[in-house]
Amino acid sequence: MQDLFDTVPIIVKQPKRFFIDESEYHCYDARGRHVAHVYEEGLGGGMRALRFLADNTSGFARKLVVNDAYRRPRLRIHKQWSLWTASTSIMLADGTPVGYIDQDFRLFKAGFRLLDGWKRQVGTLNGDFWGFRFQIDDANGHEIAKVDRSVPDLGEFLTAADSYVLWRRYPDLPEPLRTLVLAAGITVDLVLAEGK
Repeated sequence: MQDLFDTVPIIVKQPKRFFIDESEYHCYDARGRHVAHVYEEGLGGGMRALRFLADNTSGFARKLVVNDAYRRPRLRIHKQWSLWTASTSIMLADGTPVGYIDQDFRLFKAGFRLLDGWKRQVGTLNGDFWGFRFQIDDANGHEIAKVDRSVPDLGEFLTAADSYVLWRRYPDLPEPLRTLVLAAGITVDLVLAEGK
């Protein structure tokens, strides 16, 4: 089984769901082999009820755990409460901070800053007008990866299911870029689409 950090490309898919506002993703390699399961932790009954009653929960905080194909926790992704722009913390499984993916306020485009653990910028993630193609650049403006959002098929059109493909150009990116790029495939959906 291929390791999550070495898989290129990674296909990130949400399960089909109706009337359920709980973050969950499955990650696959190009051959359709399962390489990771991402699920929301610590979601109590009160928060489930609040999300059910709310029209839009995109600003709500969400805590995700990324388990590899062997069900070992590898990453934690915590999206903070937000009103306009979201900040998402990326940590190792034991809680050690890796960095942040902070949303930039941009008119008509989606943009994010990739930050290390000390909030120093190490890269950017910029989307097109429609939010279907995202380019990840390092601090020098050199493209290191891209994220493509797939148009849902007819069976998924009325559900909350989305699919993303993460393409890394280089297998051995330095940390924290390596981990931030991996988390970007999930964070794009978590910030821009989840709960809307």
